[in-house]
Formats: sequence, C-alpha cells, structure tokens
Amino acid sequence: MNEIQTNPQASARDSQTETNTALSSVRLFKPGVPDRQFNELRRVFPHSHFERLFKEDFRFYRTTFWYPLDREPENIFESIASSLKPLANPSPNVTGVEWWFSVLLTNETPQWILPCHFDRDDMAVAEKDVERVHHPDRASVLFLNAVPYGELVLTDQVLTEKGARPKQPRNMHFVRPSRNLYVVFPGSMYHGVIGRMWRPMRPTKLRIAMAVNWWTAPPAAAYLHDSREGTRLFHLDE
Repeated sequence: MNEIQTNPQASARDSQTETNTALSSVRLFKPGVPDRQFNELRRVFPHSHFERLFKEDFRFYRTTFWYPLDREPENIFESIASSLKPLANPSPNVTGVEWWFSVLLTNETPQWILPCHFDRDDMAVAEKDVERVHHPDRASVLFLNAVPYGELVLTDQVLTEKGARPKQPRNMHFVRPSRNLYVVFPGSMYHGVIGRMWRPMRPTKLRIAMAVNWWTAPPAAAYLHDSREGTRLFHLDE
C-alpha cells in the first residue's frame, strides 16, 4: 500500500502534501487544528462518550449538522470547522459546512469497514441517478485518534450512470488515521475505509473522525440538523 506521508514536526504550511498526478488535489495537514482546540474537542466529547453512544447504536451517519460560515462559532464543533477553513481552501461560493462524526470498529470486517462511495447532498439519492446527484465543493476528514488499520482510501474513479468508472481504480492512496491529522480532497472523489485485509488482527479499536464537507448550499438530507443542536443530540449536556 502506498501511504501518503506527513511530517508531524512541520507547520501546517510545510506539511501540505501533494499526491501523484491523478490525485494531485489531495492534501494532508498535521496538526489539523491547534492542540488547544483539539484537546478541547476531546474534553467536550471524550472517547468514553463515543463508546457509550456506539454501544447504544447511535446513528452517527444519520446525524449530520449544518454550520453557515457567515455566523460566528457558537460551540467547539463550529470552532473546529472555522479553523479548518484556511486549510480546506474551499471555493468562494461555499456558504457552509456539513459535519458529522464517523465512528467505526476496526475489526467490524477484514474488508471494507465503510464501503467506497461518492459524497452527495442527499444520500437517499442513488449514485447512478447522476442528474440528481450534487457533490460538495470539498470533502475533508479530521482524525481524532490513531488506529492500527482503518485507512481512508481515495481513488481516481469518477461517477457515471453505470456507477464508479473505471470499475477498478488506476490509482489509489491510503491515509492512515493519526491524531489531529486533517485530509482534504475534492468532493466528487470516490472514497471509503478499509479493514485489516491480509494484516494480522490487532485488538479492536473505535476509529473516530470528524467529517467536514464544504458546500455552496445546505445539503437536502432529511437528517441534517442545525449545528447548534450538536451538544443536545449527542447528549453531551447530561
């Protein structure tokens, strides 16, 4: 596997990394946000609370939030998104971010923990319905912890009426989760999360990341909430 490398000692500017020609717009930054801000996020939403919600079958992928960028941040989640904007460098037409938490078990399956997919404004719309599919301007992921596998996989495939084409990617990149590592890529890029595959099994870990997609208009998903509702919906005020 080819892994995109970062320099943990570098500044955000110096740690910007370019991949090969096919995936040249993928960027990595470490740290993604200042340590003080990252630590505050982990204090407000500790690992133990993620574990509790996961055991209760909380629907992380059906609990997403919209933060309009013309409003000052009102909680730690919005502050994180605001801090990431210079690194994401979205189009001037972007008006806000859709964010959610990706929470997966590393040993859920040895293959695809999260199958490859194209991000779109309404995941209820089939990928093959290309006339109705809208992608974010930029997609991005802030990793909250390091795990032995569970890499983010990015490919050079594009969406067509017949699904992802070519059927097999010509180029792929694998980004290993690392604490406070931020990866940015085009919103139309095919991506997923891979399991251990042929590697030796290690103790099961909860892989946690904050997904932040940059949109020119709010997504149409029925499960999109006002970003100020995050504390309540995650039961962080209990």
